[in-house]
Amino acid sequence: MIRRGGVTRLLSGLVALIIAGSLCLSFPSKTINADGTILLSLSTQTQTVNPGDIININVNCDTFDSISEFGPVELIYDPSQFVFVSVTPATVLSGYEFTVNDSGSGSVEISADFVEVIDDETGLDVEPFDTDVQTMLFQLSLRAKSDASGDTSISIGSTGTFTRSDGADITSYSYEPITVNIAHGVSTDATLASLSIDRVTMTPAFDPQVFEYSASVSRDVTDIFVNAIPNNLQATVSIDGADNLSSGENIVSVHVLAQDGIRWREYRIFVNRQENYIPEGSGFIDSDGVTYTFMTFPSNLSIPEGFIQTTRTINGYSVPVFAKDGIASVLVYVYNGVEEPSLYFYNPVSGIATVYRPDDVVISVGRVLNNVDTPEEITVPRAFREGSIEIEGVEMSGYVNKYGDFISYFTDDAGNGSFYHYDPDTGKFYEYKSVDQSAEIVYRNLFYLFITLSVLQSIFIVIMVYVIRRVITSRTNPRPKRV
Repeated sequence: MIRRGGVTRLLSGLVALIIAGSLCLSFPSKTINADGTILLSLSTQTQTVNPGDIININVNCDTFDSISEFGPVELIYDPSQFVFVSVTPATVLSGYEFTVNDSGSGSVEISADFVEVIDDETGLDVEPFDTDVQTMLFQLSLRAKSDASGDTSISIGSTGTFTRSDGADITSYSYEPITVNIAHGVSTDATLASLSIDRVTMTPAFDPQVFEYSASVSRDVTDIFVNAIPNNLQATVSIDGADNLSSGENIVSVHVLAQDGIRWREYRIFVNRQENYIPEGSGFIDSDGVTYTFMTFPSNLSIPEGFIQTTRTINGYSVPVFAKDGIASVLVYVYNGVEEPSLYFYNPVSGIATVYRPDDVVISVGRVLNNVDTPEEITVPRAFREGSIEIEGVEMSGYVNKYGDFISYFTDDAGNGSFYHYDPDTGKFYEYKSVDQSAEIVYRNLFYLFITLSVLQSIFIVIMVYVIRRVITSRTNPRPKRV
């Protein structure tokens, strides 16, 4: 039998349980997030679009605990209503490398890995992003098809794996999908979905709500190609000022007229066409680790015969140089940060940069030769003694033998050093190959020895013949004896 007091306590417990359950149900499931888990959700600035419009879906997480890699996060949409446009990583995840895989059938998978980078200001390693507040991971851009209509949903099919920098995997969940309404009507959207210039960097980074940008091009660029895609395909885009750029500042205007023919926007790009031919920031590092910066050619340069001004791509920059057919090295006017700007011979293959000194440089047999002092460890060929020769009015020091042959020590534009012989008939230098004359010397000495022996033998024979004849004569004609 249950006593009255027991019944009262039982009823009180049931009432408390019912109230607790009601309170739990009154909170949305989005707030149920245990420690050590990540909750992904979707959001958008507008849930109503017109056919042809681009809608941007933000993929958010409620916390990001030093995640070094995540994904693949699968986003699902109706391919009969939308087409995939792009995925834009959040700026806070600039140290991550994103991988996007679009199946083309209503599913996009996004993964990201943290890439070790160094902060330019501090020189320290950048750590993986960490926050305990809601943040956007990336933005998915979809375009409504021209025949799309009605309500359609976009959802997270799979959250993939989230891994912390210490190697621990974090459990992840996804929240409910979002519903987008594609309404039939005339679009009033006059903004751009993207704006860029081929092979030219614009600042700041493109934002549909930012309407002024700047860019810089080198002097040899007179026309630029502007890529402008409207948010709504029915909007009209016109571009003015991208051709026949003048030196200095130019204004390129991108006009966007909405589908309704009333609303419009103008994006302006201030393009600076440089006064000289040197791209901003252009330079290179030679084989010795020295940094050189390209400078504008002065008007009084003395250029070797046969070299003509042209352009070459060096270290990713199209820069003016002086070049000659058959010669790998080019003449560049650069500054090394220490000495005065000067002309240098630069070999893009070997990376060797050598200051151009007209009296010490010879262009010969497809090479640029620099006359230098003979290194101490190099032996001068036998029979050559220090001397000099005048070539085209310039006296060059080197070595001369008794026949008047002239050689001198040069290094070529690949860094190789050797003696070179001057041929007065062609006026060119050729690499000197010393000949081993030891065998010739032996044969010559043997020849002299044989000649000497032959002469001695002949003298000996003559003497012997003379002696024998005297003996024979004395025997056949004896001298009379005196009485």
